[in-house]
Amino acid sequence: MTADDPAVVVRVPTEFEAHTIATILRADGIESTVITDAPSWTGQVPISPGARGSAVIVRGSDLQRAQEILRESEQDSVDLDWDEVDVGEREDDLPLGTVGRMPVPARVAAALAAALLLISAVVGLILLFF
Repeated sequence: MTADDPAVVVRVPTEFEAHTIATILRADGIESTVITDAPSWTGQVPISPGARGSAVIVRGSDLQRAQEILRESEQDSVDLDWDEVDVGEREDDLPLGTVGRMPVPARVAAALAAALLLISAVVGLILLFF
């Protein structure tokens, strides 16, 4: 393997996690790429034993440094005391929304949609067998 050959730093289950790791590496000056094994229609979630999620790729010459950066990053995140993190002040004056129940018309529409899907499935199965 030459210094310019690609090397897998880490393989993770989701594309989001892989891009987060790649961002950490890029912040420290290591060029990285994300390769995803899972098909896009599954939302990057592997659906078979052969699908292994996403891999973060770097140059072979950067592999050891990348692994060291990720170890340090993980250690830093474990030691983080969220009570001491200053998130700043809000920049808007909008009222905070409260989480409530779904409005009645929306619940009726959702129930009708579910009923129509169920009826369509039953009719489809009946037509399939007769």
